[in-house]
Amino acid sequence: MHQYRVVKYSAAERDGSTPSWTSFSDIGETFDGQTLTESEYVETENKYLSAIRDFMSLGEISSLQVDGLEIYEESSWWGEIQEGEILPAEKVIALSKSILRQDFVWARLIRRDDFFIHFGYDYYMYVGVANPADRAIERSRRAGLYVDEFESPYAD
Repeated sequence: MHQYRVVKYSAAERDGSTPSWTSFSDIGETFDGQTLTESEYVETENKYLSAIRDFMSLGEISSLQVDGLEIYEESSWWGEIQEGEILPAEKVIALSKSILRQDFVWARLIRRDDFFIHFGYDYYMYVGVANPADRAIERSRRAGLYVDEFESPYAD
């Protein structure tokens, strides 16, 4: 399996030498002299969601299974999804958005042993695919994300 880390952070931001926002709750805060606006946040969030769509499309993936579900009553997903449930692509995108926004929900999204999406803390995302994903990687990079080969720390 080919595994990738997808992040919004430059190398300087990953090593901590340049401060950067890490969460939806950072909207209105200032980082390196710039205040994070909601529109800037949404723009970045949409890059991640597009990357998920691109990787799924490349692998001809139309649905993913919920694995390792963690959900709290405060979440908008409370009672809406269950462990092991198969989600169609658009629901995968909606759940991914909630995970990125820290909406009291977390899960790995998987398809057997040939595809996964894992979310880490602070806007780190990991993707695993059966075949090299050059086209999806290039599209993500053109959108402004950084993609490198990296084994998911959330893999079983």
